[in-house]
Amino acid sequence: MRKYKLLNFIFILPISLYAQNAITESTVKKLFNSNRVEKHNGKFMLPSDKSWNFNNVDSLYYKQDTITAILYKSTKHKSLCEMVNWTFYRKNAFIKGKESICKEPPQRSVTKNPDDYFEIAFYNVAKETMIDVLRYDKMIVESFKVLNIFESEEFTEIKLARRFNAN
Repeated sequence: MRKYKLLNFIFILPISLYAQNAITESTVKKLFNSNRVEKHNGKFMLPSDKSWNFNNVDSLYYKQDTITAILYKSTKHKSLCEMVNWTFYRKNAFIKGKESICKEPPQRSVTKNPDDYFEIAFYNVAKETMIDVLRYDKMIVESFKVLNIFESEEFTEIKLARRFNAN
């Protein structure tokens, strides 16, 4: 009997833990698409409380192999000084913005169509979820592997590993 408990612990527990933590394509799609900005009179305001924020101090967004996006669940949060953000405005489509808010005057890059408008494609490869960021002409400009999703009462965080960067 003791042998069976040990075998159960060695084989079954890791499998069940892995199954609970598996990140699926549909989970990531729902996560991004459920946080779209709402249009008012055909327009939306930027920056938005529904933007995914990436740290960009010293251009980290463009230099690091692993980046983390944070979506704050309330307006009272600790902001990043320099950030790149993705603001989803329709299903699988977002605007990439850049902000600097710790220096006076605060700055935000102006988005222009089509240069800062991107589509996102989700797919699975060998049981791992991938994200491709496509330009208006369907050229892939960034590609990521989803490493982790963490949710708390204050924020949701998604960690992405860069596969390549065509910029």
